[in-house]
Amino acid sequence: MTVIEPIVLNFFGIDVVVDGADRDAVAFHFGPHTVRRPPAPDHLRVEFGGTAGTGEFLVRRGDGTPLLRRAFRGWGNVPPPLPPFAVLADRFHLVQAVVLARGATTVALIGGPYAEQANVAAALAHRSWEFVSGRLLVVDRRTGQVLPYLAPLEVRGRPAGWLRGAGLPDGLWRTVTSPTGAEILLVRPECLGPVVPVRARPAPPTLVRLCRGTDEGVRLTPWRGTVPAWPPGTAGLPADLPAHRLELPGVSGAEEAAGLIDQGLTQKGEPCLDVPAIPPARRAGLTASLRT
Repeated sequence: MTVIEPIVLNFFGIDVVVDGADRDAVAFHFGPHTVRRPPAPDHLRVEFGGTAGTGEFLVRRGDGTPLLRRAFRGWGNVPPPLPPFAVLADRFHLVQAVVLARGATTVALIGGPYAEQANVAAALAHRSWEFVSGRLLVVDRRTGQVLPYLAPLEVRGRPAGWLRGAGLPDGLWRTVTSPTGAEILLVRPECLGPVVPVRARPAPPTLVRLCRGTDEGVRLTPWRGTVPAWPPGTAGLPADLPAHRLELPGVSGAEEAAGLIDQGLTQKGEPCLDVPAIPPARRAGLTASLRT
């Protein structure tokens, strides 16, 4: 009889045993969080039911005590099923964002489903920034620390076309269909640039809200606004986090935007953001190849 080894993942020091899910899907979405050892006694267990791991999932303690049953609506739902954030709501805050770090600076790129976070993130990766998360800003509510969550980036529309044109390594991307019928490109952060170790604890983030500009300029300016966070109805992220508005004319401004973030947020001392927009000399999207 063939013995199927359990899937054991570790998120932020929490062991999670996964039963009933497609192993290839779990490896694609959460590969860096996989551990090759038995789980700790106080682990959580997530059991997926239905056809090919769809339908619902049940969360248990390691001793078998049931904690939660939920419908499974995909890996990118907020809160996602892995780790089972729904039973950890008192420990973490989540914000949909692409998160990168360089030295003592962490930036969380926030925007709508068709914003250019992925392209700006890829351009930052070419400037030696490292991915902390492709999908969620995860903050420990007790310590304020940023925690690596190395899930794929979700890219739609024109940004997906630019990334494909730049060259994506085989096996590190795939497409899925959203509930509305739109195609979503899932891209592992490792194929766009370096990633931080899963045990890293980057600095508190600077929030950068991506917005559509009204002209051809790319601008980074201080911003004050509300960032939707999960779980709802809580204090959310610290109010004193620095936040900026990044205006983009379109996908073609990704490299100029990365230059402004690099110049404005990584300097020592108080950042000076009163810098002119970089002239739009090239309008070819993400011009650097992802394979270099």
